[in-house]
Order: sequence, then C-alpha cells, then structure tokens
Amino acid sequence: MKGEVFVLALSSLKERKVRNWLTILGIIIGIAAIVTLVFVGNGLENAIREQFSKLGISNIRVAPGNLRGPPTGTLGFNNSIVDLVEDVKAVEYVNPALLNFATVEYNNKEEVLMTIGYDTKLSDKGFLDVDLKLEEGRFFRSGEKNGIIIGWKIAHDNFKKEILARSNININNIQFKVIGIFEKTGTDVDDRIYMPLEDARELFNKRDIVNVFVVKVKDGIDVEEAAEDIKRELQKHYEEEQFTVFTPKQLLSQLKSILGIVTFLLSGIAAISLVVGGIGIMNSMFTSVLERTRDIGVMKSIGATNKQILVMFLVESGLIGLIGGILGVVLGISIAEIVEIIAANFGFSLLAITLNFKIIVFMLLFSFGIGMISGVVPAYQAAKLKPVDALRYE
Repeated sequence: MKGEVFVLALSSLKERKVRNWLTILGIIIGIAAIVTLVFVGNGLENAIREQFSKLGISNIRVAPGNLRGPPTGTLGFNNSIVDLVEDVKAVEYVNPALLNFATVEYNNKEEVLMTIGYDTKLSDKGFLDVDLKLEEGRFFRSGEKNGIIIGWKIAHDNFKKEILARSNININNIQFKVIGIFEKTGTDVDDRIYMPLEDARELFNKRDIVNVFVVKVKDGIDVEEAAEDIKRELQKHYEEEQFTVFTPKQLLSQLKSILGIVTFLLSGIAAISLVVGGIGIMNSMFTSVLERTRDIGVMKSIGATNKQILVMFLVESGLIGLIGGILGVVLGISIAEIVEIIAANFGFSLLAITLNFKIIVFMLLFSFGIGMISGVVPAYQAAKLKPVDALRYE
C-alpha cells in the first residue's frame, strides 16, 4: 500500500501541473535565497581566513584606540612608541607605517590612492613574512629614497597604460620610480602604494607620527601572550583607550561574528518567502481535498483507512516541498557561482564557493518537512471525511 500511496500522490501532482508549479515557485525562491546566502557567506569566511593567512598569523597589529576605518591623517602615535614595543622580549621586530591618501598621476591621468610609508631597514623581510611576492622588479634596499612598490591593480587596471618596473609616476607632484610590482593577491594590497617611511614623512609633512605598526613575534612564542606583554608595556605610557592591540585570532573572530550575524539576518528575511510558500502549499492542498472529495469517498468505501488517506496527502504536500527544494538548491548554487565569477572579475579573487553537502541535504529535508507540515491540516481534514458524506459531495 505504501507504494500505491506514493504513486497516487505523484499522479495527483501531474494532474494539477499549473497550480502545483505556482505553489512550488514560492519554495524555490525561498530555498534558493537561503542557499545562496549560506554558500556566499561561507565563501566570504574562507576569503577572510585566506587573507589573514597572507597578512601573517604571528603578526600583531597596534592601532589608535576606537579606530574606525584606515588610520590615516594625524591619527596615530609618536615615533617613540616603536622603541617601547621593540623592548618587549617576545618581539622580533616592529614595522611602523604611515598611511595617507595621495594624488597619483601617470600618463596624464590622476587617481587618489592609499600610500603606505614602509621602513626600508626591514628590506624584503617584512613583505616575505606576510607572503607578499613580486611580479616584477625588486624590494626596497635599506635607506632607499624615491622608490615605490605598487599593487597589481594599480599597475594593470587603474591607468590606461600599464605601469612597469622602472616607470616614473608623480605622487602629490613629486616624482617616484617604480622599483617593484606585487603579484595579484585579491586583497587591498592590490590597491596600495608602498614607499620608504622617510619619503612618506617628508611628502605628507608628518615627521613625528606613525599611524599603525605591525609587530612580528619571535618563533615559538604564543601570539596571545605576546599581545598581553605589549599591552602591559604600553599601559605604562598610554591610557588604555588610546591604543588597540589586535591579534589575527581576535580580528578573524570579530569578522566571522559580524559576517555570521549578517548572514543570519538575511537568511531570516529570505525565509519569509518559505513561509509564503508553505501557505501556498496549504492552500493548494485544501483545494485538492475539495476537488477530490468524491475520490476520497470511493477509496474509503473500498477499504482505505483514515491513516492511509492522511499519509497520501502528507506525501503529496511533502513532494511539492521537496521538488521546490531540489530546484531551489540548484538555483541557489548557480547564483552563488555567478557571484563568485562577478567577484573575481572585480578583483576579489579570494571568494571561492565550495559545496557543502551537509547543507544541501539539510535544505532538501527542510523543504520536504515544510511541505509536510503545510499539508497536515488539509490531510487531517481529508482523513476525517465520512465515506457517505464524501460520495454525496457535489
């Protein structure tokens, strides 16, 4: 009898194609929206993790307190803070940076770009520690002047003519020579210009401050413990609200938390369409019960039980949900893949959509469950019909 129930449910779906497909559409939209958000959210989380691995897992960042956005302008610390941090035993080296937006001119076109003053005494060590490699040219030499290293996007996309190593460009009307071009990273490094720290101080007239600095922890020392040591040292000279010490683990945790909340809220909004789809299934099943009242009477008169009638309608409503779920999952994955392609075309190549089969199976079971739950009341109504009343129904 179980096989017959399934066959009858399928037969009913085929007989009412237009109405059932309109009902299924609500489920498709809801499932597709949720699947897209979940997979894109997971892709962004993987991208964030990948970007942090490029920034160096053993690097601590010290920035002004209550920072909002890039620490540019006069927001920063006196140069003496570098010596304080270098005295901490766990610290291998300190890489101070001076960040500022500048007008960059090349081939008669101007762009406003982020520039970063970099301590050339570190030579290529600081860059290699965060896995930054050059596509062309070389790293800074100690004490170098008027040389810059530019991001991949600046070299290849920002200007009509590509910038090559040994090209000259003007920054705030001062000529600099491009000594190197970074490989494409898919991070904000692609949009930045690195110059010697002393050149940046002179160019922006900021000789006494650094905006932010990166601290490399010695091998074998716990990063979290090193961060606490740095905090204790800085608290001797600064108020606690004047500085913030970030570890990669803390930053990653905060970003994942924010991303999780956003994904949850958007998925909740998308779930509204599932509620609408569930109501549509319920409405469709009520209509189906009315249309098949005489058929129900015939089945009961030849021995069908209330349970069998109930199961038949529940299976039918569950199948509507499952079909919508299958098509919704396929559509959602397709949209997520399209988002990945679009992101890559806009230079965000770290976004990688990976299929999670546990999520796919859960969404299919979820959509089947929504269908069955939506069909409970109509199925119960059908099961309770008396054969005599059903046969007399017009």
